[in-house]
Amino acid sequence: MDCGTRYGLIGDSSLYTKRNNNKKKSYISSVLREKYRFVNLTERIFPGGGVLDLQAYLQDGPEFDVLGVSYFGNEHTKGRMDVKIQRDLWKDVFRLLSRKVRSRVVFFVGGYAEKYTFGKVYDDNLNIVKRWIRDAGFQVVEARQEVSRWQLAADKLHFAVDCLPELAAFWSQLLKPRKFVRPGKLQTAKRKSEADAAQMEPKRARKDPRDKWLLPAPQNRRDFQQRPVNWSDLNSDSSDDWTKGQERAARLERDKKKLNDELAMRRTMMLKARGLLPAEPKKEPRHVPPRRL
Repeated sequence: MDCGTRYGLIGDSSLYTKRNNNKKKSYISSVLREKYRFVNLTERIFPGGGVLDLQAYLQDGPEFDVLGVSYFGNEHTKGRMDVKIQRDLWKDVFRLLSRKVRSRVVFFVGGYAEKYTFGKVYDDNLNIVKRWIRDAGFQVVEARQEVSRWQLAADKLHFAVDCLPELAAFWSQLLKPRKFVRPGKLQTAKRKSEADAAQMEPKRARKDPRDKWLLPAPQNRRDFQQRPVNWSDLNSDSSDDWTKGQERAARLERDKKKLNDELAMRRTMMLKARGLLPAEPKKEPRHVPPRRL
């Protein structure tokens, strides 16, 4: 992990988990530092907080290169929001983010009514906030599939401690995006890459056992263009070489024909032994008329 990059993680109590039998908290930031090596990470949590806490912290807080904001809308669970007041507060938050964050801001707005047994007004309020965030040019992530899978603690408000590893991996991906391969597809991707590499290699042609009996393939047509003959080179030695070449070609042709005949005979015998050849019609004995004396 790049130690020079200043990471920030701020938000409400969705940034830690709880155990069912006690109130001990386990923080996502601790796993990010220990396992994912976010060395230069600043964390600030506002339990039960909302947009006013974000505004106050950004007003006097440090600057960041990358900032993650976890917002689950604690102030919007019971009634419809005052749109005018909330819009002005969020505009100020967006202005501060543009001034305090150098590279990138990502919002995690993952709450929904069915998860926490709130009324429909909770979803309506958060949908308005998410639209404002997008319109301001910032990234907002809902992750509905992941949130529905993460269990809640006994208080039905905070994530259970069993979800801590997945939450940390999730935030690691948000803060520093990288190509993600699902565990089930890892081996498939590896086999696919190996298959692609094998296809790029030139395939070796299967060697025909009869190649040694075949004559060389004819060369390019332009190699057979007539050239001027130097009659002084046609001595007795070259004539003998030409004769020997002709005899060798004739011998190879005879051997080739003999091999082809032998292969055809073996094939016929094999098919006949397996009963794959049609039965030969019985030949009736030829009637020879008696000779007249």
